Amino acid sequence: MSKATKIISFIGLTIAMFMGTLDSTIVNIVLPQIMTHFNASLTDTSWVATTYTLALAVFMITGSKIADRYGRKKIMLLGLALFGGFSAACMLATSLPELIAFRFFQGLGGAIITPIVLPMGIEIFGKAYMSKIASVVGAVTALAAAGGPPIGGVIIKYASWRWVFGINVPLTIVAFLIIAMGVRESYDESLAGRIDLPGTILLTLGLGDLTFGLLEGRQYGWQSGIILGTLIGGVLAIGLFIFIESKVRHPLLELDLFREKTLTASSLVYFLTGFALVSPTLILNYFLQDVLNDTALHAALIIVPVSLTIMVAMPLGTKLFDQVGAVPVTLIGLLVMAASLLLLSFITTTTPKAVIITFLVINGVGFGFSSVSLVASVKYLPKNKSGIGSGIVNAARQIGTCLGIAILVTVLDNNVNTAKQHIHQDAIQIVDRQQLSPKVNKVAHQQLNSLFSTTGSAQLTTKNKQTNLRRALKQAAKSQVDLPQPQKGTDLYQVYQAQKKLALATDNLKAGNQQLALTLTKLENQNTAISKLSVASQKINLGNQKISQGQKKLLVGLKQLAQKEALTTALRKIKHTKNQQISQAFSHTYLVGAVIVLILSPIALLTDRKSLKRYLGDMRCLF
Repeated sequence: MSKATKIISFIGLTIAMFMGTLDSTIVNIVLPQIMTHFNASLTDTSWVATTYTLALAVFMITGSKIADRYGRKKIMLLGLALFGGFSAACMLATSLPELIAFRFFQGLGGAIITPIVLPMGIEIFGKAYMSKIASVVGAVTALAAAGGPPIGGVIIKYASWRWVFGINVPLTIVAFLIIAMGVRESYDESLAGRIDLPGTILLTLGLGDLTFGLLEGRQYGWQSGIILGTLIGGVLAIGLFIFIESKVRHPLLELDLFREKTLTASSLVYFLTGFALVSPTLILNYFLQDVLNDTALHAALIIVPVSLTIMVAMPLGTKLFDQVGAVPVTLIGLLVMAASLLLLSFITTTTPKAVIITFLVINGVGFGFSSVSLVASVKYLPKNKSGIGSGIVNAARQIGTCLGIAILVTVLDNNVNTAKQHIHQDAIQIVDRQQLSPKVNKVAHQQLNSLFSTTGSAQLTTKNKQTNLRRALKQAAKSQVDLPQPQKGTDLYQVYQAQKKLALATDNLKAGNQQLALTLTKLENQNTAISKLSVASQKINLGNQKISQGQKKLLVGLKQLAQKEALTTALRKIKHTKNQQISQAFSHTYLVGAVIVLILSPIALLTDRKSLKRYLGDMRCLF
């Protein structure tokens, strides 16, 4: 095989890898459009994303094993056919249940594609190039996972949500043709006998139950019977799977592989990268769209630096890996990711976008370095075991993402709900402190109760209710009944008091003029001059009445103007409180992620066979 053929063949593999990973995150950003198109609930629509992730996590290891046993090229082509065919089906789906079903089979294709790219790449270039191959595969994987929201944002800006799936079709055809014509078949020659059917069933049930429980626990409730049942059932199935695998002659998963500590530790590090990726791609996306009201495209463009940084950080991390080994690179990667999550916790609604982007670049560096764990995971495995090793480590990242969603989104939901309660209470107090008419006060209470009736991070967007609140208050403020006086100490209060005195003086003048007019009327028959004076007095009286009416209207207008200022002040204070409380809710969520990554970062010390003492010596020589 010529060098050009090898490169083209590997490009075909990376296209397949990119698509399979991309679809695990790209759909999240178009869920609102899908929900609107099918007139469905958020709970039902979320299954479009959930079912794909579920299929990926459950079938990766099984797919890797089947590929090792029956031929990686054949299984890869089968996976591409499934992925491309059901991508087209998703694009043309006429109902939400159809789309969810098609997404499951698309995910099955993705689960086949993703883990066998690495062993097929090693087969093309040889074991000597393994670190470079793994580096490219890891970079493409990380880029696709982090690039899903930005790419989805661009698509939804300029095309229908259907093209999120349709874009896969031409790419699948290209990858299929390249791999079919340019890649040789490869196997794990050490395998013999039939596929371990009991092990396959138990692993599928175990991973399926655990993944379902983690993804849907927030929706059903962590104490609900279905979630507790699936999580307990998943743990029992995995435990039984491990027991059976230790007894059967030809196991689905050779447990001896985990005696290689670098595989186990690297899988756990890759698990953490999947966990940590939830913060910049999902949690921050909630903040940008639902709190700052950015468009999907604008939010995507802010998040895209994570992907761009990974493209640089992963190859750089691999070069450092070749020089100093896995431990320093993966450990630094995890520590930098933890630091970036800590930095994200300082974001508020007034934080400049340039600062947010800087924090995301730091996150991309950490993610790129920690993704070197993919390279480390197969470094000490035999060449024929790179396929199942890749399946294990990729499945670990997917499960890590599921756990990240389960923990971080649940924490965010709880924080946001608590924040909303505080905002609601503060808003009522702010309104009650303002001098408002009883009608306006009542309407304000009703609208605030409606505004804060929703729960959860996915329900932060309440633009319609905010519009309704302003419209209702504006309408109520038109009423002139029981208007309060302007608040003491304000300029309007002084103007109102002066005008009130002037109105009182006008009333007194009008009363005096009326008395004079009455006297003159009695005398007008006796004297012509007095008669003329009486007519003049009546005209003055009519003018005084008009002046008095105008002054009363002015007093009402001053009261309404004062009430408008009071409402404006209240809404401004409520907005400030809301921004402060919601920012804290997101901040605490990032802190939870940072603490978890930081506490588990010592796992990176086991990603290589070198001792810590030897590492310290190598580092002294390097610097």
